[in-house]
Amino acid sequence: MTAPPALSGLTGRHSLEPPLSLSDSILARAKRIDRLMAWVISFGGLVIIAAVMGILVFITREALPLFRAPKVKAQPAVPGVAALAVLPDDTGKAYLAFDAAQGVRAHRTDQPEPMRVLEEGPARPWKSMSPLGARGSALVLGADDRIALVQAGWDRPGGEADPANWTPKAEWTEAIPAGAPVTRLWHGKVEAGGGLSGGQTLKVLAQQGETLALGTAETTPGATFTWQPLPVKGLVSAALLSADARSAFVGLTEGTLLQVGLEGEPTVLASASFGQPISALGFALGQVSLLVGGEKGGVAAFQVLSRSEGPQLQRFHEFQPLRGAVKGFSPSLRDKRFLVWTDQEVAVDYLTTEQRLMRVDAPATLQGAMGARGDQILSLDANGQIRRWHLDAPHPQITAKTLWGKVHYESYEKPEYVWQSSGGSDDFEPKLSLVPLIFGTLKGTLYAMFFALPLAIFGALYTSQFASPRLRNAIKPTVEIMAALPSVVLGFVAGLVLAPLFERAAVHVVLMPLAALTVGALALPLWARLPRAFKQAWGEGREVLWVIPVILLGLAITLSLAPWFEKTFLAGDFRTWLLGRHGLIYDQRNALVVGFAMGFAVIPIVFTISEDALSSVPRSLTSASLACGASPWQTAWRVVLPTASPGIFSSVMIGFGRAIGETMIVLMATGNTPILDWSPFNGMRTMSATIAVEAPEAPEAGTLYRVLFLTALLLFILTFLLNTLAELIRQHLRKRYESF
Repeated sequence: MTAPPALSGLTGRHSLEPPLSLSDSILARAKRIDRLMAWVISFGGLVIIAAVMGILVFITREALPLFRAPKVKAQPAVPGVAALAVLPDDTGKAYLAFDAAQGVRAHRTDQPEPMRVLEEGPARPWKSMSPLGARGSALVLGADDRIALVQAGWDRPGGEADPANWTPKAEWTEAIPAGAPVTRLWHGKVEAGGGLSGGQTLKVLAQQGETLALGTAETTPGATFTWQPLPVKGLVSAALLSADARSAFVGLTEGTLLQVGLEGEPTVLASASFGQPISALGFALGQVSLLVGGEKGGVAAFQVLSRSEGPQLQRFHEFQPLRGAVKGFSPSLRDKRFLVWTDQEVAVDYLTTEQRLMRVDAPATLQGAMGARGDQILSLDANGQIRRWHLDAPHPQITAKTLWGKVHYESYEKPEYVWQSSGGSDDFEPKLSLVPLIFGTLKGTLYAMFFALPLAIFGALYTSQFASPRLRNAIKPTVEIMAALPSVVLGFVAGLVLAPLFERAAVHVVLMPLAALTVGALALPLWARLPRAFKQAWGEGREVLWVIPVILLGLAITLSLAPWFEKTFLAGDFRTWLLGRHGLIYDQRNALVVGFAMGFAVIPIVFTISEDALSSVPRSLTSASLACGASPWQTAWRVVLPTASPGIFSSVMIGFGRAIGETMIVLMATGNTPILDWSPFNGMRTMSATIAVEAPEAPEAGTLYRVLFLTALLLFILTFLLNTLAELIRQHLRKRYESF
């Protein structure tokens, strides 16, 4: 090889070895590697984008069925059915017919002839039968003027799909002599619930001429009903016993709804106006909400509220009116939907949302019935024909209002935002408002940022602009090591150590910053009087070290003054003072604990990125500012901070996103209470923590399961919007200060 001319004269130690020229094969190989790596990097980036989009599509697909409209499918009718009432099986393959002449018959829906006739019960032909209850219960007045309560249904072997192998059942109480003329049976039940075994008390609401009377008898042989007239003035058009049989609800043709107490001497406890003649009463699942239907097709729901002056009937849901007089109600045993019918149409409404899930014409309807699952709908008309429909509405409790608006739930005095996904009874209604979760997410994030941002940004400013190189090299790695702490460890420490410590030393936590600032303010004149040589040797670049004794002295003052302060100004106990003076309840695991722990996790991210941005400001800018007579603090505040603002803002938004998505800290350090309260002494519940807590218990494809996916989708969208906004603002700041 020949050395280049410019280097050919160099010899000895200072001579340069002539560079080796690359052969064409080596250059071609390098280009191939470059092209390969560019393709690999591009492919990897596309795979990441596709994976993110795939996750988004999957989450969206799982959440979208929540908003699917109900579907109604008509099924073949069943002709030639002579019955007073029918009760469908929850699969729609069979039904029970209550016949005055034959008793209870079991039918398949695809065959006109009965599979079996159950001949038990009062003497036939029956004279009267009360409206059929949702669980197949009814009162029957036999030909011999005896009254009995029946509970009908099916015994199905596990997994058996053929109705021929099912066993129809009709359990009867002892047939008890009425003892007085009965013209109509309204409702009856065994007191305090339970089965139909002997020796229990049977209560019956019956019409005796124009008088509504309560009949009571023991379900034992030889017992007889004793009757007690109820103090109801007016013509009774419907009557029901309450769930505990301690009161009765009575509808009058004049449009008044009454609650009559049955304990001791019967008395009217509450009344409310319905606005039109009442024609039917019923219960939704749980027997808390009273369904009321009118002669003009009006439908509403009432509930009983306990007041100091006595019970009150509150009208809390209103539904779309129907054509004709309402004849009756049939509730689902799975959720709060119910069937309502007139002689012209049948409809299915959902109690909480007031949404109409189904409405079909059904002329000459005498009685309607709904299967236990709420998807099988039957109507019996005057011609003995049973019409059938299948209702597909898997998530009727989810609407935009229930997710985002205030909803008036049972036993609540007014509409509220509520998240409560589970309860202790089969008739519990999930309450799935997302507002408390979003509120809790923002609350926890803001408290964490209030704690983390000042420490992180000002710490980065000090480290980059004022600290000595040796101190800077010690501080920055130490703070970065904080990011390696697992969030589950931080949550564990916060929940089991910090939360009890904060409760015991809440007054100390409040007084500590004030005491430290006071000590620092008093020490400043002393610092100004120190010799300049001492301050230059031990002060410049090392000021943070002098903060340590200030903090320790402030802590000592706090420890000595806090008990006296709490006793003198806070009535001896800050929790009692908060509750008595301000109505605030101090929860041990609250927003302060979460803010401290989550802020501890956010500080390393914000500090590191901010410090890098501040350190990247050209020294020429700071030197020019100092040369113009500005102090180091003025230079840092007026020159360095604005120039580094795009990077600082990016760090803040990254920390914000880290706090929003945090799961384990808020899960372990707060009480997970979904409440709308900005108080720092209360807990909250975040979207991420809810997903972590509820997901293992949510049935696949169920309503809660899909709502959790919707929550994840909202969290995804929220972080995407925040990152997009952050990038737009960062670009704006970068263009504004790029002239520097």
